[in-house]
Amino acid sequence: MSVEESRYSPKFNSPSADITFKSSDGVFFRIHRKNLEVCTEGFPPSDVVATEDEVVELTETSTTLELLFQFIYPQRHPALDTTPFDILYPLAEASEKYQVFPAMNICHIRLRDMVQQHPAEISVYAAKHNYPYLVSHVAPMMIGMDPIKVAQILPPHLIVPWTRYIQEWIRVHRQTTLVLTYNGRCHEDRKICDSRITNENAWQIFAFSCMRKLSSGIQTLRALDEVFDVAQDWKVMKDTFVRYELRANAPVPQCCQNDLAAWRKKIDDAIASIPKFSTFL
Repeated sequence: MSVEESRYSPKFNSPSADITFKSSDGVFFRIHRKNLEVCTEGFPPSDVVATEDEVVELTETSTTLELLFQFIYPQRHPALDTTPFDILYPLAEASEKYQVFPAMNICHIRLRDMVQQHPAEISVYAAKHNYPYLVSHVAPMMIGMDPIKVAQILPPHLIVPWTRYIQEWIRVHRQTTLVLTYNGRCHEDRKICDSRITNENAWQIFAFSCMRKLSSGIQTLRALDEVFDVAQDWKVMKDTFVRYELRANAPVPQCCQNDLAAWRKKIDDAIASIPKFSTFL
């Protein structure tokens, strides 16, 4: 096999193919034009007219094209369930660019499964290619990111909508962080905390601990399990003030559990009232 021939994709090198593409890293793909016509809308690019002897150069790598072209033939398509993000994302962009319909569908489903790890990149993809439900799904995961980094990642037309969306989270944070009528000094029903076994006001310690966590920023609204986890505070109190034989079985006082649950519900309800990011677009 000649050096030139070795640069052809082994999967896409049919003698009966009638159009040839070249990847950005120099690999050739012989493709049947009729398959492009059936499965795509933008392939080949509308401004390209190629004969059998001519080559259409593309900006995508051979790794991307090797996957992409598998979606235009009548065969079992790649599942992409184990495809890493750095390969899946360019494939998703290419499938949208050339309107390879079978690939578009599976790519956006797989990207949806990666929003926890790559929220900013996927939000850009979703907004750019009109997946509003995915935009709204990803947006809450980005509130704790550095605003400068977010501004650098988002396209210009999303900056103002993003700013308006973040203002809603800031409003909720401001209105729900310090909502205790007595600032945690006593319970909301004005009763003394039922934590006599410690000789200390457990509610005051729990309330101040939660307020301290919430005060670190709006990102804490996405981590309420951690904010309202007072297990360590209670352990310290028991180890310090409770007789040894009572430590293991002494639960968090019910009055404290009730007020913590009520406080969290106020925050959850306020978060639920925040409009979806897609409404700002």
